[in-house]
Amino acid sequence: MATQVLTPGTAGERGVTLIEVIIAMVILTVVLLGMGSFAVRFTRTVQQSDARTIAVALASQRISEVRSSPNYSGLEAAFNGTEATIAGFTGYARTTQIVLTGGPRPTNNQNYKTVTVSVVAPGLPNPIRKTVIVAAP
Repeated sequence: MATQVLTPGTAGERGVTLIEVIIAMVILTVVLLGMGSFAVRFTRTVQQSDARTIAVALASQRISEVRSSPNYSGLEAAFNGTEATIAGFTGYARTTQIVLTGGPRPTNNQNYKTVTVSVVAPGLPNPIRKTVIVAAP
């Protein structure tokens, strides 16, 4: 079998040049920085989504409590106000506002209450608001 002798500058050179290594490292660095930025944004979005889900559930819970209350005339006294602390939900605050429209029948044709519940939470840029109208029985 014949032995082949490789001399500098022939087509048989092997290995990676320093320029190729530097270019590969630059590409790898750009990709890793992009992935890190994505991971930070993704984590923040997931945390906001969790906070929003909890806030919607707390607002819906309060609206259900108001709607199921048997005392229509005493809704304002029972529910109007702000809960600065909610058990089990650190940093969340819930405000309930009930506004009467019209008055008792037969003098008024309209008699209903607008119930608005706002929930603020850590990590949410805007409060969550839910509104429902409760009619007189």
